[in-house]
Amino acid sequence: MAGTGITGMLITFVGGIILIMVLVIVLILYHKRQVERTSAPFPQVIQDAAVMAVPETEDFDKFLVRGIKDAGQSLKGYERIQSGYDSLPNYIICYRGNEMYILTAKYSSRRRIDVDTERILHFTKEQIKEIKIGMGKVDIIFKNKMFFVAAVSPNLIAPQTEQYGGFMKYIKNLAAEVKA
Repeated sequence: MAGTGITGMLITFVGGIILIMVLVIVLILYHKRQVERTSAPFPQVIQDAAVMAVPETEDFDKFLVRGIKDAGQSLKGYERIQSGYDSLPNYIICYRGNEMYILTAKYSSRRRIDVDTERILHFTKEQIKEIKIGMGKVDIIFKNKMFFVAAVSPNLIAPQTEQYGGFMKYIKNLAAEVKA
C-alpha cells in the first residue's frame, strides 16, 4: 500500500508540473498574439519614428541598422561619426536617390523607436569618398576623414527582409556610383 501512495503522489506531482508548463505556454502564446494584434507592423514603427524626427523623410525608404565599431578605419586616421554614447545605438537609415539621413535611435523596440533629434546626419553622394560592403556590415567613408559603420541584418529587432533587400540593392548601386 505504501508503494501505491508514493506512486500516486509522484504521478500527481509530475502531472501538476506538466499542467503548469502547458498553462505557461498557452499564456505566452496568448500574450504574443495580443502584442502582434495591438502593435503596428515593424516597418510602420520605423516609418513613424523617422517622419516624426525628420518630416522630409516621409517618402524615403527606411531600414534599421546597428552601429558597430571599426578599429581599422580609426587606425587609418578617420574619425567615427557615432560618438557620444556609452554603447553604439541602432540607426534608422532613410535613403532616396543620392541623399541619405542617418537617425540615431536612442531606444528601439518592436513597438517604439525614440530618435535623438540632436544626432541626425544628412548627406549626399558627393560627400562620400568610398562605401565598403561585406561581412554583414556597411562602411561609409566621407571625404572629410569621418566614417559611419553599421551592421546590416534582415532581423535586427524584428523581421525587415523586404527592407533589407531594398537597402542592399540601393547601397551597392550607390557604392558603384561613388567608385566611378
